[in-house]
Amino acid sequence: MRLMTTNTPPIITILTDFGTNDGYVGTMKGVILGILPHAQIVDITNQIQPQNILQAASVLSDAYRYFPPETVHLVVVDPGVGSARDPIALETPSGIFVAPDNGVLTYVRLEAESFHAVKLDNPDYWLPTPSSTFHGRDIFSPAAAHLASGVPIAKMGSVRADVTILPLPQITITPTTIQGEAIRIDHFGNVLTNIAYFHWVDDDTLELQPTYQQNEVTAPIRIKAADVQVTAGWHTLTGIYRTYSDVAPGQHVALIGSRGELEVSLNQGNASETMSIRVGAPVTIQLS
Repeated sequence: MRLMTTNTPPIITILTDFGTNDGYVGTMKGVILGILPHAQIVDITNQIQPQNILQAASVLSDAYRYFPPETVHLVVVDPGVGSARDPIALETPSGIFVAPDNGVLTYVRLEAESFHAVKLDNPDYWLPTPSSTFHGRDIFSPAAAHLASGVPIAKMGSVRADVTILPLPQITITPTTIQGEAIRIDHFGNVLTNIAYFHWVDDDTLELQPTYQQNEVTAPIRIKAADVQVTAGWHTLTGIYRTYSDVAPGQHVALIGSRGELEVSLNQGNASETMSIRVGAPVTIQLS
């Protein structure tokens, strides 16, 4: 059962691909405030690439863990709106998530120690006469507001055994290489990869931990950061560093990002453009 913090306003986050030029996000906020006037609404981002479910799942995974566990996260990246995909709510120890069941909650579900999922099929918690094209306004926003107000998830609809999980890119490990791929390009042009999660053991030693994203990693792998080469696009970079400023401005660098992922960057520039790297491009750590 979720514990409510009674002395602070409920928090609802919003993550969409709606952009900021239209009134869609503002309308959703209006629905929420009409039901829960004292809600704190936080935009994680509304700049997800249109219909990019995997990007939304990744950004959500980066952000949700830094909010209080009673937070309700509203995610509307929904290329299948009006189709047979279900609207769902997923309750975990880290928060409640309201979203279409299209894989956008993949990382949340895989990272959850426990979960309770429902289909949002109780119309008592929708707006009247919902449209076929704006479930963000008519179903997801009112559901998020009611959940944030303390309505138990069990009242929102029928139980779901699980939620849709996207097929995630895996890494390939040989005695001489660790190969993954670019999974996201951020606002600065930094190339984020699925080769994660690393942590620094000492000033020159990195350890790669086993995770659900890396089926071939069954025990920690240690590497000497200064001795490896990272190949991405048409560049080969020597060594893995701690931060962008470890190299001169205008120089490409491989480093470990804030989530422990291998990242390829350009100090004070756009690595994706200068290295011609797009999502899905192979990235390889040469161990010897």
